[in-house]
Amino acid sequence: MKPVTIKRLPEIIANKIAAGEVVERPVSVVKELLENAIDANSTRIRIDIEKGGTQLIRLSDNGIGMYRESAILALERHATSKIANDADLFAIKTLGFRGEALPSIAAISKMVMVTRPYESDIGTEIQVEGGRVLEVNDAGAPSGTYITVKDLFYNTPARKKYLKSIRTEIAHIIDYLSNVAVGFPSIHFKLFHNARSIKNWSQTNEIADRIADVMGDDLYKKLYPITFKNEFVSIDGYVASPETSRKSSSHVIFVNGRVVTDRFIHHAILEGYRGHLMKGQFPVVVLFMTVPFEDVDVNVHPAKQTVRFVNQGSIYQAIVISIQKGLAQTRRSSWKPIPEKNPQPIDNDHSNETNDPKQSIYDIPLHPTEVKPHMLKETISPIPYTHQQSLISDTSEKSAQHSDLHLNYRNLKIVGQFQKTYIICETDQALVLIDQHAAHERIVYERLNNALLSQKLPMQRLLLPETIELNYKQSLVFAEIIPELKKIGFEIEPFGQNTFIVQSIPDILTGKNIKPLIHEMAESLPDIKNTAPAQKAIDECLILTACHSAIRSGQTLSSKEIHELLNALEDCDHPSQCPHGRPTCIQWDCTLIEKKFKRIV
Repeated sequence: MKPVTIKRLPEIIANKIAAGEVVERPVSVVKELLENAIDANSTRIRIDIEKGGTQLIRLSDNGIGMYRESAILALERHATSKIANDADLFAIKTLGFRGEALPSIAAISKMVMVTRPYESDIGTEIQVEGGRVLEVNDAGAPSGTYITVKDLFYNTPARKKYLKSIRTEIAHIIDYLSNVAVGFPSIHFKLFHNARSIKNWSQTNEIADRIADVMGDDLYKKLYPITFKNEFVSIDGYVASPETSRKSSSHVIFVNGRVVTDRFIHHAILEGYRGHLMKGQFPVVVLFMTVPFEDVDVNVHPAKQTVRFVNQGSIYQAIVISIQKGLAQTRRSSWKPIPEKNPQPIDNDHSNETNDPKQSIYDIPLHPTEVKPHMLKETISPIPYTHQQSLISDTSEKSAQHSDLHLNYRNLKIVGQFQKTYIICETDQALVLIDQHAAHERIVYERLNNALLSQKLPMQRLLLPETIELNYKQSLVFAEIIPELKKIGFEIEPFGQNTFIVQSIPDILTGKNIKPLIHEMAESLPDIKNTAPAQKAIDECLILTACHSAIRSGQTLSSKEIHELLNALEDCDHPSQCPHGRPTCIQWDCTLIEKKFKRIV
C-alpha cells in the first residue's frame, strides 16, 4: 500500500466540520447568536423562529454593532474581538470567545447579517450561502445587529434528518432562553414562533422579579434566598423547598454570567439536598456563582456549557453548604424521636361496624388529622421510635420478610401505629408492618379506576377556579389530553397561551391543593405521550390523583379508621403494592424473629 497524500482541507469543509460541534440543532444557533448579542451590551433582544428553527431563525439586538471590515472578518474562523493573547484565554470574561459561531452557522445555512454601529450613518449587509459570501452591500438599518438564518442544515441532510419534531425543537429554544433570561434581568427578551408571541420578558432592575416572571409567582413564593462566600467562590441564588421537587432536572446555574449544565455542579446540588428528596426527584435551584476568571476554564467544549474549576473540592463544598443553609429556612420538620407515652389499649371489638361492599370510594377518611371529639378515645398512641440498630435485617431471608402469601388484611389484629406512618399488626404466625399511605393509595387508585370504567366518577365544582400556568411544551400536550382528563373528574379549560383554568376536580380531592397535582401531571405527560397511547397518560394521572388524595405519613389514625383501611385493602385486586410499585406491607414470621433473638439456633 502506497503512502497517502496529506492535503489541506478547503475552508468550507473545515467550517462544516466545526459546525458539527458548534451547531447540533436550532437551539445551538439561538445560543451562539444570543451570546454575541449579550456581549454586544444589548438591552433589547428579539428572536423570531419559524417551524422550530429549521426554516428560519432571526435575532435582532440594539447592541454596539460592527463596522464593515469587522463584519466581513467575523465570518472567518477564529476571528474574534474578545481575546488577543494567551493570558486572555485563561481569564475569559465574555460569553463568546472562540470565533467559530458565525462561520459555523453560515457554513450550513443561508445567512444574512445586517449590522450598524451607533456612530455610523450607514450599515452593512452581508449575504452568505453554505459558507460562501455572495454579496456585501451598504444598508440602512437601526443601530445593532440583525442576523437571519434560513434553511438550517440544507446542505447537510444527514444532520437534518436527526432533528426532532417542531414542538421539541421550539421547546429546547424556550427552555434555553428562559434560563438565560433569569440571569440578565436588564435585557428585554422577546420570542416569536410562526409570527406568534411566545415569551416577552420586560426589563427589570431586580433579579427576583425576573425569576418570578420566568418561573411564575407560585414557584417564586416557594424559593428561599441563599448566599455564601469564601476565598474561592461567591454564591447567590435561590433554593426551593423539597416539596417543590420535579421529576426532571430543574437547575438554572450561572458561572460568571454564563449558563452551564455541568455534571459536577449538578452532583453538588443533589448532595446538598441529600436526605430531603425521594429517588427520582430533582430540586428547583437557581445559582449565580462568581469565581475568579483565572480559576475557571470554560474552554472545555465548543458548546461552552461545561466548566472546570481550579479549586474544585472547595467549590463543591461551598455549593453543598450554601444549599443546606438555604434548606434550613424551609423549616422542614426533622426526623426526631417521639417522646414515649403510655400506650392506650385498643378495643378490637368492632361488632357494631358495618362492612358494606357497596361502600363509596370516599368512605375511607381522607383527612384523618381532622379528629372529631367522639374519636379521641379511639386514637391509637404512636409507638415510640428509638435510634437503635434494627433488630430485623433487611438483607437476610427476604422471602420471609416480604411474602404476603395467605395474608388476610381483614383478619389482622391491630397492635398500634408507628411514627404515625406504619400500622403494626399481627397474625398467629407473623408480625406485619403496613405503610398507611401506600395502602390507601392502592385503595383510592383501584376505586378511581373502577369508577372511570363505569363512568360514575363524582366531580366537585370549585367555588373559585384555579389558574395554572405551564411551560410551552407541557401546555401543548396538556391541551390535547383535556378531554381525557374530564373522564376522571378534571374539568379544565385553556385560558390563553400556556395558562389553564381548573373548573372542577374529582370529589375525592376536595380540600386538597390542586396546583401541585396539575403541575406533576403536566411534567409526566410529555414523556408518556411520546411513547405510549393516551390510556397510559390517563393511568398516570389516576396514580397521581390517588397519591395526592391518600392518607399521608405523619397522620394519626383511629382504631376505626385503621380497620376500614384494612377491610378496603383486602378488597383490592393488588393489595401488596401501591400504584408506583412500592410494597404496602412487610411481614416477618415467628421463626425469623426467634432466630434474631437467638431462641432458635
